[in-house]
Amino acid sequence: MKKVLIIIGFLVIAVFTYLCIEGLLTDVVVTEQAMPGYSVMGFEHVGPYEKIGDAFQRIEAVAKENGVAVNMIGIYYDDPKTVAKDSLRALAGLIVNSIDSMKLSGVTGMTSLTIPAGDAVVCDFATKSAASMIIGAMKCYPKLTDYAVQAKRAESIRHVYEVYGEGSTKYVMQFGE
Repeated sequence: MKKVLIIIGFLVIAVFTYLCIEGLLTDVVVTEQAMPGYSVMGFEHVGPYEKIGDAFQRIEAVAKENGVAVNMIGIYYDDPKTVAKDSLRALAGLIVNSIDSMKLSGVTGMTSLTIPAGDAVVCDFATKSAASMIIGAMKCYPKLTDYAVQAKRAESIRHVYEVYGEGSTKYVMQFGE
């Protein structure tokens, strides 16, 4: 019995250590900043946000097949507090320029959209893996929401998205008119 407790203790410590490395104890800083506009092409996803990974794998493969830079963005249309998980809508996309748009124009099932430039509340969070992206979302979105509510701007949030970079993710709630 003592060996089992020791093994369980080591497992708990190992999991906790891993989560700490992935950002569990990282402080989240919210800033206001002007975000650039983005042209986006991607694949729609309906269902739990945590299951959007297949759409991201698909868009990454399409980008590589068509010689397009893999500058990924995730756009989240619905508030998971008010919309049923199986009805949540999102887009796994690529930030594209006009040349990339032409290269991808013949891909079946892709959606195009434009996010205009605008003011936003933003969290930059170091991300190394899917685990750190999940931790980042769990830590950043409540802080972003609280900030927007306290600034009396929550009703003007028009775009919620994540811009994925090398080693970091930018979690964004952008305001509109």
